[in-house]
Amino acid sequence: MESDKTLKVCGSITKKESLALITSNILEHTVVAEADMPYSNYYGRVPDKPQPNSIFLFTERFFTLEEALRLTQQIDICAKNEVNTASAVFLLHGKHIPAIRIKKFPDYQNLKMLQECYIKLGVKFALKVQLEKEAVVTVSKCFYLEDKGNGIFYDKQEKHEGYINLPKRPNLPEFEELMNKVRNNSDCLFFDAAIGGLIIGGHVQDMMRVYSENLDLKMLKTIKSEVLKWI
Repeated sequence: MESDKTLKVCGSITKKESLALITSNILEHTVVAEADMPYSNYYGRVPDKPQPNSIFLFTERFFTLEEALRLTQQIDICAKNEVNTASAVFLLHGKHIPAIRIKKFPDYQNLKMLQECYIKLGVKFALKVQLEKEAVVTVSKCFYLEDKGNGIFYDKQEKHEGYINLPKRPNLPEFEELMNKVRNNSDCLFFDAAIGGLIIGGHVQDMMRVYSENLDLKMLKTIKSEVLKWI
């Protein structure tokens, strides 16, 4: 018997992210980039977006999720607009490069002001980062989930996202191959996926995130069934 319950947990998502450099409305000698093709395996194009998507403010040092949340909670424009904050680490040219990830920021015009607020709170931004068009990023964040039972979850903040529990964590090349097998052997062709881990009940549970504008429980169950055949 399936029963619904709400979970507020922390964890991380690791994925390949296509990056575009932002050069307007930012402080001089800082590096800011945006995920310009979110959920690329679903859209296959840049989706229309009325406001900034995931913005990455590259920093001199790594900030934990707790630090990133505490800093952002002290900035009025973020608190008022319920900006989603996360800690991020990119793998760029073989090096780990830290950033603060900002999502649901109201507009591009206030990015410079946002940076100035962080600087007043003691944040030092990276002066130079050698970006790649596509890079692997791990984003540590908070999750607000609805447990649908049997290792399937809905995201209560992102209505087109769901999560499926995995018996083990594949590496990224293995995961990409696994997703190709799922798409080629089921009716679920149009979805984006990423690998992750959630801390539930004090234990890390390996997960995959699924994005689709047609997301429903049937789709998640189908994908899970196919994954378990191949993993």
